[in-house]
Amino acid sequence: MDNKKAAAAAVAAVISASGTAVEASFDNPADILQTNAPDPKVQDIGDDGQAPDSAVQDEDKAKTQAKAGGGVFREWILGLPMAVRALVVVPLWAVGSLIVIGGHLLFTALSPVLHLILSFLLMALVIAAAFTVTAKALFPDLPLRKILNRHSIKWILIGTAVAFAADLVLKATWADYASFRAMVTAGLILLVLIALVVWFVRRENRRRAREAEALLEAEEEEEPKELVYTSLGQTFTVRPEKGRTEH
Repeated sequence: MDNKKAAAAAVAAVISASGTAVEASFDNPADILQTNAPDPKVQDIGDDGQAPDSAVQDEDKAKTQAKAGGGVFREWILGLPMAVRALVVVPLWAVGSLIVIGGHLLFTALSPVLHLILSFLLMALVIAAAFTVTAKALFPDLPLRKILNRHSIKWILIGTAVAFAADLVLKATWADYASFRAMVTAGLILLVLIALVVWFVRRENRRRAREAEALLEAEEEEEPKELVYTSLGQTFTVRPEKGRTEH
């Protein structure tokens, strides 16, 4: 039952993140269902047959904005078959739109401090869900209580704090950070997740090695130090560790 709950939480987190990314890349569902044909461009041509410098600058600026942020993700979505976009991407856009609207209504009702706290908790929840699913896949025999223990929760919170602080610093120091924030945040979360998984795998392997050594020592201690038996009216005592007999 715990495995089903963890899997459901991970699926919900993936759907929510995907829906939010789609909603940020498209203004409405009609944009998702558009064809890949390029839009016609209209330029004013001067008397010398050359486009004025302002038109060239505007075109370069438009290309830069198209490539920034979610431009690559948007082009990838538009490259999918129409049926996939209609049956999968459009519902994801609807989910993302609901999340954004609900989050906006909720955040506007909160103070800036509570806003930051809630954002931190949401990031920690995403990292914890991804970490739990990954650790469970690597060690299927481990119960959830051994995956999400006090040590792992402590490092999840520390990793989340590092990623969250980096996001705040970049937001305050990088003028164009808004265009790249979704991509950078995803990268920060991925780095934290990789670090957590590497730490957990090493810790679990060391624990299992110690348990194997303790089990081996226990088996060695259970061996009898002396073997006593009688034959032909004589009693013999055998000490295996010394390799000699007495009678």
